[in-house]
Amino acid sequence: MIKSTTGTNAKLSTDASHSMSITNHKPTMSRCLLSVAIASSLLLVGCGDDDNDIIVRNDTSVETISSFNAAQIDSQFGLNGTATPEAKCDINIEKVSYSTVGAAGERTNATAALMLPSGDSADCQGDRPILLYAHGTTTDRDYDFSQVGNSSNSGSGEANLIAANFAAQGYIVVAPNYAGYDDSELDYHPYLVADQQATDMADALDSAREIIARQKRANDSDYVNVDDSGKLFISGYSQGGHVAMATARKLEQEGKSVTAIAPSSGPYALAAFGDAIFAGNVNIGATRFAPLLADGMQEKYGNIYNNPTDIFTADYANTQLPSLLSFEQLVAANKLPDNALFEAKPTDNPLINQLPNSDLPFAFLGFADDNYLIKTDFRAAYVADALQNQDGLIAQTGAFPAANPQNNLRKALKDNDLRGYIPKMPTLLCGGNQDPTVFYDLNTGSMAAILQQASSATNANLNVTVVNVDVRNNRGEVTSIGSAMSNPWMSTTVIDNVQDRFSTTLTAVQNNAIANAQAAGVTDPTALAQAAGAAILSSYHGGLVSSACTQATREFFEQNFNSSVNPT
Repeated sequence: MIKSTTGTNAKLSTDASHSMSITNHKPTMSRCLLSVAIASSLLLVGCGDDDNDIIVRNDTSVETISSFNAAQIDSQFGLNGTATPEAKCDINIEKVSYSTVGAAGERTNATAALMLPSGDSADCQGDRPILLYAHGTTTDRDYDFSQVGNSSNSGSGEANLIAANFAAQGYIVVAPNYAGYDDSELDYHPYLVADQQATDMADALDSAREIIARQKRANDSDYVNVDDSGKLFISGYSQGGHVAMATARKLEQEGKSVTAIAPSSGPYALAAFGDAIFAGNVNIGATRFAPLLADGMQEKYGNIYNNPTDIFTADYANTQLPSLLSFEQLVAANKLPDNALFEAKPTDNPLINQLPNSDLPFAFLGFADDNYLIKTDFRAAYVADALQNQDGLIAQTGAFPAANPQNNLRKALKDNDLRGYIPKMPTLLCGGNQDPTVFYDLNTGSMAAILQQASSATNANLNVTVVNVDVRNNRGEVTSIGSAMSNPWMSTTVIDNVQDRFSTTLTAVQNNAIANAQAAGVTDPTALAQAAGAAILSSYHGGLVSSACTQATREFFEQNFNSSVNPT
């Protein structure tokens, strides 16, 4: 049904069945390295109505997608082992379409999931806080956070986790798909373009709030029992950690109220991270991220390359991301290499040949004699500038980007680096210090050091907690900055529980990999250890840390939402 603001109604013929196949879905490393990977076997529950209500006003519309009761959330979302609590609320899933901008300021559209709690419990009605959530990186064009419970969509794993941990606990959740995904008309994604992504998030939030107010006035049954309390929490994982922090910065600069934020495992020190990778410390997932980054920055600045062949080798220069093909399909079609970002040494470039080899045990995966992604001369030009105009973190002379980089890509990365932001609202930074995808010390660690230094300034008034969920090396498990030690959860066992559960889950992944290898006839201890290491490597960022940081985020926000923290 389309309802105009003048009260004139018109019937819209739509396919309202929203039937989706029932499938077993096991997310793979290649699809979810910077997004949550939760293995699941899901039954989709269809919409309760025969027709969808679509409200249109000022380019903002909403479509009913699905609904789940608490029992279905607990049994069908495949979240065993993630410390997700039992659902308190049923949830209704809506999709909001809204106007936003691209990297160059061009007008475009995007979509977002709007998750509404419902039910008789006091936790599920009345004044409800909003969680504005930023998802992780994906190369899948059809990624849609509103597809909760639909295992045929690559967004379902992360969406299920957030729906169960927040919407089913009484939060209104607004989760943008970002410009360039789902039904967006933008033919690229402004990947890690901080100002654009923050604007996209703010536009989604404003549109969702407009929809909530409008639908309440229309007595929509999905909306009448919930109210926007005005409390706003912002979180995100990986790419979404960077986006969440950039969004908090934008809203703070505009004088808008934010209750608390919890960015997790984000590439906050983007310039230093780029320098480390180009120096040879290739992270897991680099061949997914590089095309998204180059294209987004090119659209923003117009000077990263004259032609994609300036940066990418011939086989891959014309590959467009996001894509309707999965990453596995792109690799099979020779449109992207699986892991090889750079040419292996020796090359024809003396500067590259003189670079020391990385100490990271997985970095060798990022190199190949052929079928690598980034051209060696482009890499050499970047490295030459990085050596001439060093980032303070890389040179170990400070914490901030190079003062005067000359390479255009390095300039772009510096412009989108978040190391200058000092959040004034209560903040949780969460991650795992063995992360092979978004390096912890370089990103979360540098932010922690900068914020610690800033807290000593007069009237700094910081409240920042830094949680490393992986305590195997017994370093930096929890860091409190400013007034964070007085936060209620500091007097509970919540953080210990998060870290203990992470360790237990990691051990289970390792033991399962060994058992599978032994069942396949492997007996050599070295080979068994390699199987365990590979299993941890593939699940560390996208599964293990993401679920642990989701647990930590929920508990952190609860101390600002309820009167006390209830440890899990």
